[in-house]
Amino acid sequence: MEIADFSGKPFPCPVCNMGLRLKISRKQKPYCMCLECGIQIFFRGQEGIKRLHKMIRSEEAVATEFNGPARAVFLYNRLQGLRRQRGHLTDKQGMHFLDSDLRKVVKALDAEIERVLAELEREVKDDAEKQK
Repeated sequence: MEIADFSGKPFPCPVCNMGLRLKISRKQKPYCMCLECGIQIFFRGQEGIKRLHKMIRSEEAVATEFNGPARAVFLYNRLQGLRRQRGHLTDKQGMHFLDSDLRKVVKALDAEIERVLAELEREVKDDAEKQK
């Protein structure tokens, strides 16, 4: 696998389990950043990059393809992250001078929160049906 083949591949955040996308550094090493946790992961050394390559090839790194309880945890973490983002943005919104762009972003976050909540509810129903 060429180093450029890493770009855009999925990798789970080890802290919050959010699906991250791998990028290529200026020194041609794969890395990723989690905007939720604020961590950066740099893969250095031939052995680490080989392990990452093997992980991607075997598709173990796909964080968004979980099923069952792991999927519910992923959705919960996603929901918490969206709510934190919404809180930070609404804190920035002034009472007297409303920023219409910021208001649009908050509305988009509200829509995504509702979508994730609906998905989590479907996951709960699916799990309950499987247990019957």
